[in-house]
Amino acid sequence: MKRARQTLQTIHGLFLTAFIITLGAAQAQKSPGDFATEPDKTLAAAHESFVKKDMNQAAEHLHRAAADVKAESEKVAAGSKKGMKKAGDELDKLGDGVKNGSVKSSAELEKTFAKVDHQIATCWHQTAEESRKSGKDAGADLAKAGASLAGAAQWSGTQLKAGAQASVDGIKKAGQATGEGLKKAGQATGEGVKTAADQVDSWFKGIGEGIQDLGHKF
Repeated sequence: MKRARQTLQTIHGLFLTAFIITLGAAQAQKSPGDFATEPDKTLAAAHESFVKKDMNQAAEHLHRAAADVKAESEKVAAGSKKGMKKAGDELDKLGDGVKNGSVKSSAELEKTFAKVDHQIATCWHQTAEESRKSGKDAGADLAKAGASLAGAAQWSGTQLKAGAQASVDGIKKAGQATGEGLKKAGQATGEGVKTAADQVDSWFKGIGEGIQDLGHKF
């Protein structure tokens, strides 16, 4: 009986150790190199500093990210400016909380990062819609919406549905951040132009549905 109890304690200790190692590995994965765009790179740097207990550095990264997000409010459509500024304010508030010690866990950071990315994705998607309505190239705006949606999913530990993920991957692969992807896709023939336009419509729809679906989780 005593030996059985000792065996159970040993097994429990092994499981606990494995859990701690796994948790540490999960936290270590939240590094700037895991993200392709801002503000996620800076948010990941804040997360990394927080895990290392360097709260001053973490807060500094958060306030820097907040300033960058607020600056982006000058680039989005008029109806999205308020939402973008709100996202920046959330990061400033989080930075203050990290600095004064009211933020106790990295999970709190991740939750706020996911909400902020979702808000940014919404703003850029709305901006892309305005660009399309006015006949402008919506590629760059849509690419930013897709990147932020991907960030929100990663921070929240959520897997995007197939259509949304395909749209995020497709527009990223096409190089829509510069608009060159669409130009190359449609430069050969009139049919090519139609195909490119149809593809963007598909991406627009997929990213929009991804934003709506992820929004239900917050």
